[in-house]
Amino acid sequence: MLEGYSEVKEDLRFIFGSEVRLKVLLALMDGPMELSEMRSVIRSSSSTILHAIYQLEEKRMVSRTNRRYELSATGRIISLKVQGIIGSLLALGNLSEFFLDHDLSSIPDHLLSSIEALAGATLLESKPENLTEPYEVVAKNALNSERVWILSGVYHPFYEDLLRSGAETEIILSEDLIASVEDDLPQNTGIHSIQAKLKFSLIITEGSMALSLFLSEGLYDPSRFLFSRDDKAIEWAWSLFRHFTNDGVG
Repeated sequence: MLEGYSEVKEDLRFIFGSEVRLKVLLALMDGPMELSEMRSVIRSSSSTILHAIYQLEEKRMVSRTNRRYELSATGRIISLKVQGIIGSLLALGNLSEFFLDHDLSSIPDHLLSSIEALAGATLLESKPENLTEPYEVVAKNALNSERVWILSGVYHPFYEDLLRSGAETEIILSEDLIASVEDDLPQNTGIHSIQAKLKFSLIITEGSMALSLFLSEGLYDPSRFLFSRDDKAIEWAWSLFRHFTNDGVG
């Protein structure tokens, strides 16, 4: 990708070198607009917006029909990418304490690049008066759910309670953790192993997701969970689950 930078560096400068051009692209994501509409959304003068539009028209990112301006196919693709970058920066800013000093090596690049899906998630953190609060919140939520899917590089004690609870549960663990499973669990419980060395714990229910990570030095961090009931965050979690399970489990 670095080799291709020289071919597109002028395009990058064009896209990100003007705040007004960026705002025009983002505003038109909501559909065609007249100049007066853009002026109220972008909050800039007509002449400044028109100058940006003319530049975008020259690059075939924006087109005009009668008095309304709209994104071309190319413009829409670029605008979606810009939205993704903005969303990622917002997510990283809001969740910087969660990602700082944690190991993201086992989360695939295509999911790191769509990290904006987690922007609205809540960071559950330990407090001095209750060091286990994040774990308790996540465990209670899972135990009160009818269906639970877990993909984890750590074995939480409440997994056994889940398997005995009668809830429809599927637990997939890193291969080295299977020895931690109690021998007296119900037969045909949904617990399996996977060869991948997972550096996270992911818990999905029918209406939520929770994610915790290992620290950069290799230890698991039980003091922070990322928790969300947002559909985008849950779909992101499912994409992570499928990434490791589509190849089969043991």
